[in-house]
Amino acid sequence: MDRLLKIAGPALSGEDPNLDYCSSLGSIGTELRQMWKNRNGFYAFESALHVFSSGNRTRRGQSIDPWDAAKGWLDSYGLLQPRLVFFAEDVFGGKFGTDGTGIYSLNPETAALSHVGNTLGEWAERILDDYAYMTGYPVAHEWQSRHGGIPAGHRLIPRIPFVFGGAYSADNMILGESVAAMRYWGKIANSIAGVSDGAQLTFDPSVVLSIRCAADGSDGSGICRCFAPDGDTGVSETDSRG
Repeated sequence: MDRLLKIAGPALSGEDPNLDYCSSLGSIGTELRQMWKNRNGFYAFESALHVFSSGNRTRRGQSIDPWDAAKGWLDSYGLLQPRLVFFAEDVFGGKFGTDGTGIYSLNPETAALSHVGNTLGEWAERILDDYAYMTGYPVAHEWQSRHGGIPAGHRLIPRIPFVFGGAYSADNMILGESVAAMRYWGKIANSIAGVSDGAQLTFDPSVVLSIRCAADGSDGSGICRCFAPDGDTGVSETDSRG
């Protein structure tokens, strides 16, 4: 973990971290406690990796406190809701979390979990050994070279989701507020999970524009749209069984 902290940016919060999350997470909780005491939230790899700060309930999309609250985004996943404490994210909004038994990554488009490591130290080593894949750094770098830095509390959202064949490229990305993006993805994950056998899914790329942040030049307002509106996910189902 020390190696990752050495290349990371400054702490995102000067407040004392809320360590209540750590009490039920065993040895991983101890590692999280030490990380937050050493650096209360940070960005690394040109903002591609975002480790949430702790102890501030007003920083939506930046602090773990409102981030892991059900009304923030978790309830959008319904029965697919992952039972983890999420402490970090990659540039595409993929989450890293723990239940105390290991570290897992969450695919926000499908709600699928993948095991990353058994300890926070192993997670940090995975990040350092393959940061391009684990954080999305190449796309983050290319997008920011064209459009400027990614504002705090935002992530890059694929116009066409990866699960529908969208490209891992800057051309396929728009800027969106993190919580709005997760609520949008939660609806997509439920649409995919609910598809009937033999059916095909299609996606309407125009729907993602509803959560596009004005900061990426979509309009002249300069005002971030915080939450995705309820309604259409852009995913529709057709029966192909004949």
